[in-house]
Amino acid sequence: MSGRARQLHGSPWQGVIHLTGGGAGFLAEALGAPGASQTLLEARIPYAKPALAELLRTAPRQACNGEVARALAMAAFQRAAALQRAVAAPQEAPQLFGFGGTASLATNRSKRGPCRAHLAVQTRTHTFCGEISLQGDRANQEQALTDAAWEALQNALGLTRPAPGSGLALQSAHAPQDWQDLVTGRQRRIQTAPHDGLLLLPGAFNPLHDGHRRMMAHAEAKLGRAGAFELSIENPDKPMLDYLAIRDRLAQFRHPAWLTRLPRFLEKARHFPEATFALGTDTLMRIADPSYYGSAQERDRQLAEMLGLGARFLVFGRRIGGAFQGLDDCALPRPLRDACIEIPQAQFRLDVSSTELREANAKASR
Repeated sequence: MSGRARQLHGSPWQGVIHLTGGGAGFLAEALGAPGASQTLLEARIPYAKPALAELLRTAPRQACNGEVARALAMAAFQRAAALQRAVAAPQEAPQLFGFGGTASLATNRSKRGPCRAHLAVQTRTHTFCGEISLQGDRANQEQALTDAAWEALQNALGLTRPAPGSGLALQSAHAPQDWQDLVTGRQRRIQTAPHDGLLLLPGAFNPLHDGHRRMMAHAEAKLGRAGAFELSIENPDKPMLDYLAIRDRLAQFRHPAWLTRLPRFLEKARHFPEATFALGTDTLMRIADPSYYGSAQERDRQLAEMLGLGARFLVFGRRIGGAFQGLDDCALPRPLRDACIEIPQAQFRLDVSSTELREANAKASR
C-alpha cells in the first residue's frame, strides 16, 4: 500500500485530476489506497485530440508543454469547485486542488522532441508548474513520471518539502485576494489603477504588442477620454487564465487595466454601462455571429440588451483571411452597425497579431 497515497487521502484536500500522454501509474497508486473516494472527486484522461480540445475549449498546437499542463490543472480546479458546491455545505468545504499533467513518453511513433513531462497544480491561492526530463525505456519513464507527479502534488499541497536533486523544480505564483475572488467567482472585475470604465480595449494580450498600444492611442484621441485595457481571465474559446498567466500579462501594461471575469460582451456591457469598446473587425464579427449565442434570435435579444445598456464600439480594420476588412466589409445586424464608429484604414492600419507574434517567438526559440 502506498504511503504517499495514504498521506494524500488523510489530508484535508480534495481535487480533480486531468492527465494526458501518461500517468497511469500515478492514478493506479492514488486509487489503490483506502480513502481515495474522499480525496479524488474525478479523474479524466483526454488522450484523443478532440477530447483534449473539448476539455480546454481549444485545440493546442502541441499537447506536451507547460501551458497545456496549467490549463489542465485550472480546468480540474474549476471542475472540483463545481463538484464541491454540489455535494458539500459551505461550512464543510474542503481545500480544493486541480492537478494537470501532460507527458511525451517513449513510443513506436516518431516524436517531435525529447521525452519529458509537464506537471501543474492549481489551488485557490497558487499556481504551480514544473517540467521533468524522462530517460531510459518506457517502463523507467513511467516510474519517473509517477514519482514526479507525486512530488509535484505533495509539494504544492504542503504535504512534503521539495527533495534536493529530484530533477523537478516547481515555479509558482501566489494570488492576492482579489485574483482569488475572480477565479472562484466571488468577484467579476478589479482594476489595477483608477479608471472610469468608459473606454475599454478588451483582449487576451498574449502578448501585448504595438498594435494594441496604437489602437489605445487612437481611441483616446478620437473620444477625448482616458482608456484602459480589459483582460478577462475567462474566454469562450480558451482555457481560464491561471495566476502565472495573469501575473505575466498584467506586467505588460503601463496603462490602466481592468482584470475581469467577463467572457462575453453582454457581461462586459452589464458591468461597464455606457462604455465604448475599442476592437478589431475580427472581434466585431464574432459579436455578430449567431453561433456564439445558439441562435439568431438569442443573438438579437442579447444585442438589444447590450445596446440598451449604452454599449458602443470603436472599430479598427483587421486583416482577416489574407484580406483587410474594414467596418463596411462586415455583415452586421443594423442595430449593431448603428452602434459602431470606424477608425478609417487611412488613419490606422497595422497588420500584426498576437498569434503571429507567438508563433514567431516559438520558431525563434527552437
